[in-house]
Amino acid sequence: MPSVLQLAEEFQIATMTAYKVLRALREEGLTYTEPGLGSFVAKNPKH
Repeated sequence: MPSVLQLAEEFQIATMTAYKVLRALREEGLTYTEPGLGSFVAKNPKH
């Protein structure tokens, strides 16, 4: 997944908005975060 800063720059949105989007994806089980490595798309979403 792109970083918060990359999303904000690419889509010309506030960094807080990009952060909220990534957090929502993680809370929905669509992504997961590995400390020090970044965020990744979940292979088996929790839906």
